[in-house]
Amino acid sequence: MANNSLRYTLVALFIFAMVFSQKPSDAARPPIVERPICPACVCCTPPPPGSCCKCCASPIETQPLNYHTP
Repeated sequence: MANNSLRYTLVALFIFAMVFSQKPSDAARPPIVERPICPACVCCTPPPPGSCCKCCASPIETQPLNYHTP
């Protein structure tokens, strides 16, 4: 009886450790870097690290594609 109880305890502990252990892919993943969201514009100079560049021209406007069905 005590042998089965010990076995179930060890199996439960093993399963608990497997479920809550860190995955190898998570351990190898680089930390998430917060980057600013910059406007789409023509930059005057390269941006300084961690910030957006100074815009020299207005954003490039694109025309949406309109597909007409007959």
